[in-house]
Amino acid sequence: MKEKKNTASTLKRILVNCASQGKAYGSCVAAKVPDIERDMCVKEFLVLKSCMQNMVLYSTIGSE
Repeated sequence: MKEKKNTASTLKRILVNCASQGKAYGSCVAAKVPDIERDMCVKEFLVLKSCMQNMVLYSTIGSE
């Protein structure tokens, strides 16, 4: 049960702390519909990915 709680709190932390990055990526993709191409919003995606990875890393380090 503890692992499930940790997963939920990590997901919550990601959603809260990476909301603006997620919004920027989503806005970029939405602006390109229906002409979506691979890597068209790569800059925004990489910023979101970095934020998410940092939150996961923070959760891992914080739980030790």
